Amino acid sequence: MPIVSKANGLLAEFALFPVQPEQQADLREQLIQIITSLQENSPGFVSGTIFQSGDGSQMTSYIQWTDQSAYVASQAIPNFDAPDIRLYEIFASEPKDSEVTLAPDMHGLINFGTFTMKHPDNQPRFIKLFRQALDMVSGQPGLISTHAHRSLDGWKCINFGHWDSLDDFTAMDTNRPFSPLFGEMLDLADNEYKKELHTVVFTT
Repeated sequence: MPIVSKANGLLAEFALFPVQPEQQADLREQLIQIITSLQENSPGFVSGTIFQSGDGSQMTSYIQWTDQSAYVASQAIPNFDAPDIRLYEIFASEPKDSEVTLAPDMHGLINFGTFTMKHPDNQPRFIKLFRQALDMVSGQPGLISTHAHRSLDGWKCINFGHWDSLDDFTAMDTNRPFSPLFGEMLDLADNEYKKELHTVVFTT
């Protein structure tokens, strides 16, 4: 089963697909076909996971690769809006040695906190603030773990948060411990905020 961990040294492709709820099943099947083809034909492929948001507005594929030279980028899918596709590495986690084993029946829910830099030169400073924010959110009730990813092209950072429940996430979100940093973070990047959490619907 796929494991999200800074220690494993893997790179990961996030592909974020906006979708209408009635199209989720069709998109999920096409993503499964893409991941299966990569598994069969790409030596550097390690794992593939598909997430579905609770409100039906987004599906996300998370594909792990051994290294950048092995990476084969996913393609847009006909009849669906073009996804945001980038390659990422994990630069920080809380707890420090945490890992998440992904499976359709796994406990808890996943939050993707997505930030797009206003300029890729902003990413190093943003990462410093992001690390401080992770320290502040560490130990919050219901937070199982969090893994911060940065895109290799400098444009994005995504936090992969694993929560016990939507109620726990909402409680943190209404009284954010990292609020003192958030203004400066938003000076550097736009936050694509979504309160809805995600479940795993497929892994390989």
